[in-house]
Amino acid sequence: MRKVPLSKKQKRAEKIKKMLIHAGIWLAGLSIVIALGIFAVRGFGIRTVIIDQSMNPTLQNEDVVLLNKLCYKIGSPKRMNVVAVRIGTSENSPTYVRRIIGLPGETVQIKNGKVYVDDTELELTFNDAVIENAGVAEKGVTLGDDEYFVLCDDYNNNRDDSRLDSIGIIDSEQILGKVWMIVSPFSRLGLVH
Repeated sequence: MRKVPLSKKQKRAEKIKKMLIHAGIWLAGLSIVIALGIFAVRGFGIRTVIIDQSMNPTLQNEDVVLLNKLCYKIGSPKRMNVVAVRIGTSENSPTYVRRIIGLPGETVQIKNGKVYVDDTELELTFNDAVIENAGVAEKGVTLGDDEYFVLCDDYNNNRDDSRLDSIGIIDSEQILGKVWMIVSPFSRLGLVH
């Protein structure tokens, strides 16, 4: 069977059709890349600057860190996660970076300079100093269904954490995200543990 040659008009129509298909594929790919970029930046690229020494030595004053806002939308905060929390209900309320020590339903107590969760001593690998001030946790604090107990890593020089009534117990809505990476200064670039 012999193939009938295409006319100039048909060839031009075929060429335009192929160009439109390629342009559509290119635009679809570009749209996907832009959407993924926006998703990554909005979920993993939220930057915040550390403005105190409360998380020493893990984080230092003027470290720039990235927050993962999405991880707690699909899962729950875990013990020892370093998180950014908003104290207050306004968008302008202060934001602190602290470490989660107690989880919902647990009882946190600080006695003899050590942290106990449900009467079991918790090993604090980020600081081995004896805790000098137990604050409200001296008698034990039982957390509700959606509550977390947070602590500064430099707990003897800073007390702006759940030991104070002014900060208190944190609920999940106050947690802005997990601090996962130091991006500046470059000499401290790395993951946060």
